[in-house]
Amino acid sequence: MVNKKKSRAKRRPKKVSNAELLEMIKDVELDDQELARYFKLDPEASQGLSPTVVVDRSLIKDDGLEGAQFLNAANVIARWRRNRRYKKRIKNWQGVKVVAEGDSWFQYPLILKDTIDQLCDLDNFRYAIFGLSEAGDLLSNIIAEDELTEAIERENPDVFLISGGGNDMVGNERMATLVHEFAAGRKAEDYPNEQFADFLANLGDLYRGLFTRLLQRFPHLKIVCHGYDNAIPAKGDWLGKPLESRNIKAAVLQRKIVAEMIRRFNEELITVVAEFPGAVFHVDCRGVIGTKSKWHDELHPKDEGYFSVAQLFDQTIKQALSVQSPSPELETTAAMLPSLSVGAKALTGLQELADGEFASLVVARAQEMMEKDIVPPKNKIERRKIEANLEKINLVADFLPSSFLEVGVERAQAVCRISTQVPLGTAFGSGFLVGNRNYIMTNNHVLPDIESAQSATVEFDFDQDTIEYLVSLQPETFFVTSQELDVTIVRCDPSTLPDSVQAVEIPQSQHLVTRKERVNIVQHPQGRRKEIALHDNTVTYVYDKAIRYTTDTEGGSSGSPVFNNEWQLCALHHAGWKNEDGSATNEGIRISAIVEHLLSIDDADKVTHIRDILDGTPAQEVSAQPVTSGQVNDAGDITVNLHNSGRSVTINVHD
Repeated sequence: MVNKKKSRAKRRPKKVSNAELLEMIKDVELDDQELARYFKLDPEASQGLSPTVVVDRSLIKDDGLEGAQFLNAANVIARWRRNRRYKKRIKNWQGVKVVAEGDSWFQYPLILKDTIDQLCDLDNFRYAIFGLSEAGDLLSNIIAEDELTEAIERENPDVFLISGGGNDMVGNERMATLVHEFAAGRKAEDYPNEQFADFLANLGDLYRGLFTRLLQRFPHLKIVCHGYDNAIPAKGDWLGKPLESRNIKAAVLQRKIVAEMIRRFNEELITVVAEFPGAVFHVDCRGVIGTKSKWHDELHPKDEGYFSVAQLFDQTIKQALSVQSPSPELETTAAMLPSLSVGAKALTGLQELADGEFASLVVARAQEMMEKDIVPPKNKIERRKIEANLEKINLVADFLPSSFLEVGVERAQAVCRISTQVPLGTAFGSGFLVGNRNYIMTNNHVLPDIESAQSATVEFDFDQDTIEYLVSLQPETFFVTSQELDVTIVRCDPSTLPDSVQAVEIPQSQHLVTRKERVNIVQHPQGRRKEIALHDNTVTYVYDKAIRYTTDTEGGSSGSPVFNNEWQLCALHHAGWKNEDGSATNEGIRISAIVEHLLSIDDADKVTHIRDILDGTPAQEVSAQPVTSGQVNDAGDITVNLHNSGRSVTINVHD
């Protein structure tokens, strides 16, 4: 196949008009090498890894200006053609989906078959690649653009490829600023100067920040980056001439200096990649292109050189996809905590759902929401089509039955504010009646032990313009907790609550929510009166033990129930953090994981209570004395004595 394309490229191209060339550009089935014969490199306008490719006007019949501005934008043309092919390819695609961003090693417009062109060639590889790359792009610009995050969100790729840093190093003759002046006897490894060391440190920080931001937003994403091969100075504007300006003129010494700088470039990337095991991978291109005959210029390989690079990428991508994605280890600071209680962190050791398990979840949700039988998908492509239909349903989820509000009010009545005393003052969390009115569920970091539960204050109906109800906890009767799952369930005395306040049932199904669905949280953010988050509430990921979503929460929201749009309890909210791009991620423990934990408890004294919680059947009522006295002051506040708790509480009947 490669030989046939070469033979076509050798034929003398016929002259065409501007209009004919435009039609050739629009024809994405036309091979790029055929189109490339009508373009040429503009050496004077080219900079570093930013080749400027223009129309060869000698091959145009008329020399009018029609379409000239568009025709000269070779970067735009190449990217447009590549992504039109991508859109056609993914319609029935069952291979690997990729988003690629980078410099001219990923997009050398038209006249070279670059790394991404090679990987898109179905004769040798099997990838569908959406390209954002642009020759000449600086790494700092790539990272700053929102386009990258938006593309990954939209395309949902298996892998993200990034190529950057080379233009930052050699563009605009920067090479001359990164090495010492020639000195007799100075070894090649001693020529890179302090500015080069600063450049590498900044390069590492840029990549580190990019990887952190993407993996916080897309934890399942595999990322592949690369270093460059040992480029060969050839009296060019990017390597040879800048080195000569430092009086480094010997060709052998120039090559050794460049090789040393490329070595350090790769080593810096390898160090950063090691901080993201199982998620980020490095392609080491040193030595893969080799001799000068395989280089197009000082910085870019010829087609056969790019093919060798693509083979390395292919091997690394396959390795990356064979490795289980790790759960991101997020360092949670006090400012990031979803509660004033210290210790709330994202769950570690989360596992992706197996393909079959996730497919079952998607089918179950589709059947529930579409109210019809769904044929199980045979592959990821069919599963994604079902997910796309679910997403369409959720896009119009602003239209809900009026009963949504009625049921929501009932669920909200089960939510309470929990106050505990900590060294810095009062810490607030949320909780809710679960199973039946005798039990309250919250987080372990809200009520970590029996002692904290015994001293906690629990208030129901802490809402606008209502009377609050104080409920006492009875941890000595029943108390279970798990630091790993960040969950606590404790016995309470509901005798002070109106009969209208009912517990939230624990659903029997494990298929309660999937990606792109909406989840609603009733909570006491920062200990304020009860609030509900119904906007910007999309589920982004589903793991074996947790889900992540964009629904707003604040400190004090820990321990809140997370409901799907049918007001079924699907998770227990426990953590949230800000991402570097300013977006927020929140996490809740899946109710199915909590149920599995409860069923694993073999303590005979607790099993009966657990059965009551899961069945929703009240256990034997604990006798409690009713309120026996009370008084109203001049402000209209009511003070009641709760004999079963030995405490008094003042209830403000005004807001």
